[in-house]
Amino acid sequence: MINTAPEVQQLAVQAAVKKYQTPTAKLIALAILAGAYIALGGALSVIVSYGSPAMTEAVPSLTKFLAGAFFPIGLILISLVGGELFTGNTFYLVAGARTGAIPQRYIAQNWLIVYFGNLIGAVAFSYFFVEVSGLMDSGHLTQVIQEIGYGKVSQSWAVIFFKGIAANWLVCLALALGFASRSMFGRLVGTWLPVMAFVTLGYEHSIANMFYIPTAVMRGAEIGLWEAIWNNFIPSTLGNIIGGGLLVGALYSWLYGGKRGSKE
Repeated sequence: MINTAPEVQQLAVQAAVKKYQTPTAKLIALAILAGAYIALGGALSVIVSYGSPAMTEAVPSLTKFLAGAFFPIGLILISLVGGELFTGNTFYLVAGARTGAIPQRYIAQNWLIVYFGNLIGAVAFSYFFVEVSGLMDSGHLTQVIQEIGYGKVSQSWAVIFFKGIAANWLVCLALALGFASRSMFGRLVGTWLPVMAFVTLGYEHSIANMFYIPTAVMRGAEIGLWEAIWNNFIPSTLGNIIGGGLLVGALYSWLYGGKRGSKE
């Protein structure tokens, strides 16, 4: 048995209400945890997919798939054990506000708190559990993470923006698929598939980039703060808001969530 699309929408709205009722201190803690979980997925995907230089050179498409296959552990942890993820909240809170379950003014408040909480968690994980722990001390992995960092700040603003839309469209569809299943296995598969797809395709997730870019800098990449903010974080974040907030939160709440201003 699965939950129908209208039932999934109701669960998303219920999640929005729960977030609205969460005390700020707990919200911050959950946001830090979520940032760390996403960073964990990023670290795992890099080490598994690029651990063999020969394989990377011989079968680049397999390298991309392996990166996508292992990255979703972060979102799976957030979905199953708890965490406040900015990109997921673009879906939940827009759905909740559009249907009148939470005040519209709460959206910006939550996003601001959770976004910077995610940043703290991702950078802390990168520093303590990657840099200090020496996970990428090999010359090959150092080169790989530097190249990833440079790649994320060297594309055009428009490219990052549209890749950001696609990334969070898929992330929020993954969260919706997780709600659709009533079994542990179904939730795992539903969450895994779209996230695997966005990473394999090379789309841009603002919170994941809070791991990739700082880690590249810690490994010696010469990327300035404003360069990272303007060339990646601003366009990817705006794209993520549209992908999750409009293409999933607003669209599906309109399709299945009832009239604007109604209470779920």
